[in-house]
Amino acid sequence: MVAKHTGRSSKNRFGDKSAMITALRLFAKVLPGDHARAFVYLNLIYKPRSALRSMLNNFYRIDHVYSVIKEFTTTFRGPFSILEFGVADGYSFAKNVFATHYLKASRDIVCHGFDTFEGMPETDDPRDRAGIKGSSWKAGQYRGDYEGLTRYLSDRYDNWRLHKGLFEDSLTPELLEELRVHKPILVWIDCDYYTSARTVMERLIPILPSGAVIYLDEYEFNFGSRFTGEARLVNEINRGDFGADVELVLDKDLSWDLTRCYRFVRENPTIRFERMEALGHVEDLRRRGNDSPLP
Repeated sequence: MVAKHTGRSSKNRFGDKSAMITALRLFAKVLPGDHARAFVYLNLIYKPRSALRSMLNNFYRIDHVYSVIKEFTTTFRGPFSILEFGVADGYSFAKNVFATHYLKASRDIVCHGFDTFEGMPETDDPRDRAGIKGSSWKAGQYRGDYEGLTRYLSDRYDNWRLHKGLFEDSLTPELLEELRVHKPILVWIDCDYYTSARTVMERLIPILPSGAVIYLDEYEFNFGSRFTGEARLVNEINRGDFGADVELVLDKDLSWDLTRCYRFVRENPTIRFERMEALGHVEDLRRRGNDSPLP
């Protein structure tokens, strides 16, 4: 049987019938003209709603670091590592190291920081450029203080190592072998350029276990376009450029409404995280209780 077309969209049949829409329509009728209505909407509805969304989702966050550390130290056997590429002055790196101490996980996790500490390098690769004039990074930007950061960390923590130099030089075969044992649970990529992020993933993919979290700080660069920046790197990995057996899966719980946190997954991993306790093979049977929407 074919339903009769009423000529009304589902939005009109359902959305416009809500109590909120009805209340707003009644309120609009008492306002003197469209300019007043627009002013009220933009200042009393749009701005508070936008501010609330920003407070919940888009403001500065580092909670994913604590979530990752808790997940792996309570579920899997160590030892582990956290890797940060693009340390600069050490703002986020110091917070990552502190997080391991606060959660009493410093014995299980070594934090590695990578940077030239000389600021952004020169690049003429179009994949590193901003799509809008005046938005590109400049050579020398984000120059760090290697000696000062070393002193700061030495006075407070002991589970860290800084690797000064280009990523392709500091990610040595010896260090990569070490990371096969101290499995990376979080790879923090804040090196901004696509070419630098690509170097990191090219070196790490062979030793990354499935489930490791990849945090891409500049994913939204160029609006998250697959043509440039870190979004291009995610697209290339997922289309098979780095091998048909690996992919990056967006972790929505860690990312919230952003697109920065991914899980690395390999089809047939040789390096694996090991659970402290194996999952049971047989789940408990869910018994009937009631037929309502409640459990």
